[in-house]
Amino acid sequence: MTYGPMLADAVGLLRSGGPERGLEGFRAAYPQARTRLVAQREEFDGSLHHALLIKDGDGATISLSWCADRALPWPLRGVHRAGEHLLLRVNGIETPVARAIACLDFIWDESALADRLVADSLVREELEETREPLSDAALQEAMDAFRRARGLLTGEATRAWMERNRISHQELEELVALEAAVAALRSRVAAGRVEDWFAEHGGELDVARVARAVFVTEPAVPDAAGFLHVVERAFADGSARPGEVFATLRRGDLDEEVAERIFAAPPGTIIGPFPVEGGHLLVKVLAVEPAVLDETLRDLVERRIFSEWIEERRNAAKIEWFWGVAERTAGR
Repeated sequence: MTYGPMLADAVGLLRSGGPERGLEGFRAAYPQARTRLVAQREEFDGSLHHALLIKDGDGATISLSWCADRALPWPLRGVHRAGEHLLLRVNGIETPVARAIACLDFIWDESALADRLVADSLVREELEETREPLSDAALQEAMDAFRRARGLLTGEATRAWMERNRISHQELEELVALEAAVAALRSRVAAGRVEDWFAEHGGELDVARVARAVFVTEPAVPDAAGFLHVVERAFADGSARPGEVFATLRRGDLDEEVAERIFAAPPGTIIGPFPVEGGHLLVKVLAVEPAVLDETLRDLVERRIFSEWIEERRNAAKIEWFWGVAERTAGR
């Protein structure tokens, strides 16, 4: 890669006073390089400074910044121990504690805590290099979807939710824009792969609709017609643990042996009891439905592909934790 013209243009971009506006043009001019614009605001005077990270085809990274006369150079800005405000760094993407709290509450809702934070860092790393601007119309559409998903159907309900979570309107827009960007990234990652993934793994998404209960001690298997009556009586006398009776199970989420027995059974069959945590599971099969690639399932497949993509990136990532009594812990 020839660096001369590119570095000259990079300096011009940083000196422009508004590098965010010219970043897309720079990327279009040098598509062979992956670029990330990093911003840092100094707390004591509010000044904003940028550095441009340029990664070439060999994986090496150039860090470039420009500082006006009498301004504070990039290496001296925010000089303090990272552990004072950082929780995590993944491939250079830092997660401060405040960001972690937002991540826990609003963005990720499927993973364990540590996985959630690492996944968020990996996604932000990709978005900083490939994120496309969100139009006002797209932001409004994303905002409407965000509110519907949380039952915020009126302005009053939305304001109450914002006050309860100590979120300003600007912060809400940033969260919604990020959620929309993640959804767009998920679609890009899964583009052209959904049908092949479904052809290979679609059986994992077959559905069994069942009635079930976990009994404290191993129960006798009741007659199928009287199953619900037995469960109701067991809830009342405490011989079964309280819980939802009716459930929808996917084949891939079950133990292999249990899945085979449930999905091979005709409707009305009672399966079990199976030893599980807290007791013995008894299941009555109500219906078994093979997976069909409709819009709902297509979205689920996209999420599975996206999770696999994140796991691949996680396996190759450099991960540093900043927590506990140790200044740093590292791992994968």
